Amino acid sequence: MKRIVLLSLSLILCGLLLSGCALQTFLETGSWTRTAAAEGQDVIEFLNTPEPEPTPASANPPAQGATGTAATVLDPVDPLDPVDPMTGDPTPDEQPDPNRPMIALTFDDGPNNTYTMALLDILEKHGVPATFFVLANAIHEDNHNVLQRMVDMDCEIGIHGWTHERMTKYSGGENADRIQRTQQEIDESIEGGYISHLVRPPYGSMNDNARAGARYAETALILWSVDTLDWKTQNTEKIVKVVKKEVENGSIILFHDRFRTTLEAVDELIPWLQEQGYDLVTVTELLESSGQPLEYGKVYRYKKIV
Repeated sequence: MKRIVLLSLSLILCGLLLSGCALQTFLETGSWTRTAAAEGQDVIEFLNTPEPEPTPASANPPAQGATGTAATVLDPVDPLDPVDPMTGDPTPDEQPDPNRPMIALTFDDGPNNTYTMALLDILEKHGVPATFFVLANAIHEDNHNVLQRMVDMDCEIGIHGWTHERMTKYSGGENADRIQRTQQEIDESIEGGYISHLVRPPYGSMNDNARAGARYAETALILWSVDTLDWKTQNTEKIVKVVKKEVENGSIILFHDRFRTTLEAVDELIPWLQEQGYDLVTVTELLESSGQPLEYGKVYRYKKIV
């Protein structure tokens, strides 16, 4: 009897040991399934199956929506990209035709809530942009909306100076600092920021220090080829006469956005210029229409026509 009990205990222990080994092997390497042996008895067969191949992303089934139908996955669209109002599809930015004659209207000494805003009304009425060279000491919290409107209308903002002082008075480092501080004033005034790379030296005064400061601040120096003298004459008829006499393909025209007579002249000139076949563009569009980017520290007076 004792031998039978001992034998039974031995068999139980052996069974437990075998089960433990099988369990350990399963945990380490794979899985098992139950199959029928040839003798008709159930045995445990270990399957050492290889790792499955990764499924390509394109083979994954489409995500299911709440109704059980496949959800449509749309390509992301940058919210700042222009879109067709009818289809919602992105539309390409319109670029000026480099083969057409073009000019740039520029305005110094702003911004202000009265004349600059009225000038923007005129530009918007005619559907044309311009480039505004602004003074840092003319930027105030109550005219940030003027700068914002310039950007919203696809106009361009350049730097006229920290104050209306000649750049020739300062060293290259001082000029760079004054340009960068003005850049910061503009940038902080506009939603989303705005970094200008154009500088118009007050009075058009230039020397090596002005060029060095502009180059260090990563800006180009913009002068003009047509001076309307609007600040001097403050006469609408005379302003119009100067432009009609001197304008040509590639001209950069100088105005100041602080005189009623200037606004009247611009309102009269824009349709006339368009009738002559000119495209009105920003300074950067004008100068880069030849296919060459602006060079920092370089002086530009007009677009060179080859």
